[in-house]
Amino acid sequence: MVFPALSRSARSAAAAVAAAMLASMLVAVATPAAAVSSGPASVAIDPGFAGFADRLPIAVAAAAEIAGQTPEGEVARVSGVITVADELELGQGRSFVVAYAPGADVSSPLAAAGVAADGTYALDAPLGDIVLAVVSEGRSVFDQWGRLGVDLSSAETTSLPAEGLVYDVQLQRSALASGTVTVPAGAVVAGQKVAVVVYPVGGAGEIATAAGFVSDAGTFAVGGIPTGDYRVAFVSVASGAASEWWNDAPTFAKGRTATLTTGTATDVSVALQALLILDTSVPTITGTTTVGQTLKAAPGQWTTGATLTYQWYANGSAIVKATKSSLLLPAAVAGKKITVRVTGAKATYATKAQTSAATAAVLRPLAAPVPVIIGVTTVGQTLKVKTGTWTAGTRLSYQWYIDGVAVAKATGAAYKIPASATRKTITVVVKGTKTGYASASKRSKATAAVKGILSAPVPTIAGSTVVGSRLTARPGTWTAGTTLRYQWYANGKAIKGATASSLVLAAGVVKARITVKVTGSKSGYITAARTSAKSGVVSYPSRTKPSGWNCPAWAPIKGNASSMIYHVPGGRSYKATKPEECFSSGAAAVKAGYRKAKR
Repeated sequence: MVFPALSRSARSAAAAVAAAMLASMLVAVATPAAAVSSGPASVAIDPGFAGFADRLPIAVAAAAEIAGQTPEGEVARVSGVITVADELELGQGRSFVVAYAPGADVSSPLAAAGVAADGTYALDAPLGDIVLAVVSEGRSVFDQWGRLGVDLSSAETTSLPAEGLVYDVQLQRSALASGTVTVPAGAVVAGQKVAVVVYPVGGAGEIATAAGFVSDAGTFAVGGIPTGDYRVAFVSVASGAASEWWNDAPTFAKGRTATLTTGTATDVSVALQALLILDTSVPTITGTTTVGQTLKAAPGQWTTGATLTYQWYANGSAIVKATKSSLLLPAAVAGKKITVRVTGAKATYATKAQTSAATAAVLRPLAAPVPVIIGVTTVGQTLKVKTGTWTAGTRLSYQWYIDGVAVAKATGAAYKIPASATRKTITVVVKGTKTGYASASKRSKATAAVKGILSAPVPTIAGSTVVGSRLTARPGTWTAGTTLRYQWYANGKAIKGATASSLVLAAGVVKARITVKVTGSKSGYITAARTSAKSGVVSYPSRTKPSGWNCPAWAPIKGNASSMIYHVPGGRSYKATKPEECFSSGAAAVKAGYRKAKR
């Protein structure tokens, strides 16, 4: 039956009726004083069962205590027939028609009468204003308050005349939770020591929908429940019978759901245990299942204060001395699956154990040395990996990386360095696999930054190879940002101080062939040098200007511009001639329009 939340005054009155269970922390109504054969229970219950004080059969207990008694003063008879919707019989349980004074609470009726099996009743109540109700226990019906009320406070007031009145009521059907409670030998449920409390699944176990007591015979039936999903608590203060959630669950969250349907009695029988049920969780195992690695057991949530112990197993056999929450995997368990059993113990609770799921088979570790890269770290060069000695039979695979980024298709034992690796480092990861062993991957140390290759064309020389002329080096197009240096050579010998991009030919290089070497440098690149092809032979010019009266030794022929006559050394007028031009040969003078002196 569903009871409304009580007012403060009603709670006070209910407390007086609940003396038998108040001391046991049920904080609710228990048995009427006349029904209590022994004193208050002395066994405390888990306070986790909450919100059902106002759902116990307070009104029925109070009505049963005065049923059949005639109130003092003038009375009149209220009579009628109590029926059930769908023309069903009342069935098991009991119902009372109750008269209350306006404003009274359910624990303080004026008069009450039991309803017979055929639904009839006869109630003698005081004349005047009263509130009528039909309350039930152990039946699949809802209580009726007046004719339209949802609780006592909302029921209408009726004036009872001396000639009496007829109060016929059709009760509405509800769901019914029923069954039996068995307890361990020596435990006694008589005296309302076990309450059956029905909570809605969606309510988190905080406020009950209905509640009732287990009879002395161990049976129960709790009605007044709408159709829906519920979880049922059995709250015991009986010595030797512990509370629990249906069925064999320690908490509301782990209780089994019972679907209750209007007009149907749903069996939620239970066998209470001598000790409380420990809240447990299935443990889980974390870690790598390889010999030499450590596994850890995560026990999950257990009842607060429970002492947990551990035992590790390999293929179901206990591992000697493996009784901690972690396990260093020994070689002896290679190839086996590991589980851990967690056992919880706490005073007044039944010891309980949970075993984890099995791990994958434990693998052996591979001997896996760190690889070494050998080779020159320059673009275009090929690097190789020295793997070291792995466990015999290990299959190796490779992956090369540039600055930590895997290179597509670079999966061989050798790797030719591309231009894209310039200024970057190279590593290689060697992975080993073998049946029954844990795969292992080892990464090499990074190489030095890869040196790039400069674009370095062969230079060319532009200009005349005549003494006094300027030769210019044309280096071509080098890699952008390259710094160029020059060195000029005569017959392969460096010309001192000739380090510019051009060279004025001096007499000292006559008869030599000239080359130039261009050297390029750039950060992150290999320095490169290129040498030009040889020039033609350096020679003097065919004519030159004199120095006063003299011509240079390489152009000894004097030319007299006024007469257009040239004089050769040893000639009669050679010394007496002040030349305007000097020629290297008579042919050069003739070519210039001069004629030779006659003597």
